[in-house]
Amino acid sequence: MAQKLIVVVGATGGQGGAVVSAFLKDSQWKVRGITRNPVSEKAKALSAKGVDMVKADLNDLSSLQPVFEGANVVFGITDFYDSFETQGWQKSMDVEYTQGINLAKAVAKVPTLEHYIWSTLPYSSKATGGAVIVPHFEAKARVDDFIKEDEALLQKTTFCFFTTFVYNLTHYDSFKPIYHPNAKKWIQFYPAPGGSVYPCLGDHQINTGIFVSGLVQNRPPGGTYVKCAVEDHTLESYLALWGRASGLSPEAGSTSIIEVSPETYIGLYGPMGEETTRQWAFTKFIIDNGLIERLGSVFKNAQEFMSEEAIASLVSVEESFKTIDWKAYGY
Repeated sequence: MAQKLIVVVGATGGQGGAVVSAFLKDSQWKVRGITRNPVSEKAKALSAKGVDMVKADLNDLSSLQPVFEGANVVFGITDFYDSFETQGWQKSMDVEYTQGINLAKAVAKVPTLEHYIWSTLPYSSKATGGAVIVPHFEAKARVDDFIKEDEALLQKTTFCFFTTFVYNLTHYDSFKPIYHPNAKKWIQFYPAPGGSVYPCLGDHQINTGIFVSGLVQNRPPGGTYVKCAVEDHTLESYLALWGRASGLSPEAGSTSIIEVSPETYIGLYGPMGEETTRQWAFTKFIIDNGLIERLGSVFKNAQEFMSEEAIASLVSVEESFKTIDWKAYGY
């Protein structure tokens, strides 16, 4: 049987790389990876593994159309944070929206396309009637509306919500636990109660690929929204699990979430703090207004479409924490 072709956007990144790795294990698939720099060390390493690495720019529609030629499946993703720190949230939203639209326009013209997996997030302004806008949600969700205007593309599209990455605790100060020597505790500040629900993807560099592979093997009905999470925690239980799994704070009661005002949180963490504050304001709004069940009814859990074997291969949050060298990140 002839091999099918999956084209992976952001192949050298964490999520795209996970999708590449998952499909390289399946001889039924050829893998083509999109990157801005095909001569980077990461791109050359993927080429050595048999990935067809091609150059394209998500900001340039004309560069995208050729790289999707012959694709049966496309994994589409954009990165809000690629320009966030240098250009701010409004510019990042504009860039991300343009990139998402370009991807949708390009894949819509692929006659061989069977399945488009689009990485998106909830439409914060629509869900809250404009009361809250979460920038790293918003642009992706606006692209959803564009896809929905094309019925043929919509019937081939799965909208995926990829939830919290464990690696956030290594990359962003606003997520990093802080050791308080007097209290002898590791603490995190949040503009939200410690009991707030916190859905978790675990290791995005592995689990993204497992989820995508499972959804390709058993494609949901066109236009389905799918939540990709291995576990749902609270802020408190997540931090406590980190303490145990990392070995840095294994004793019961040795971690603590400290709720602070939005103003205090933004003062501590700047633009990233504002972005996180908006996300928690969105969560609070949908809970306070009784919308949590309605929002939850919009999407399915990815596991509903996956085999028992695929589900069993997902890496738990605890195991994801254990694979990280926390000392390398200053802990």
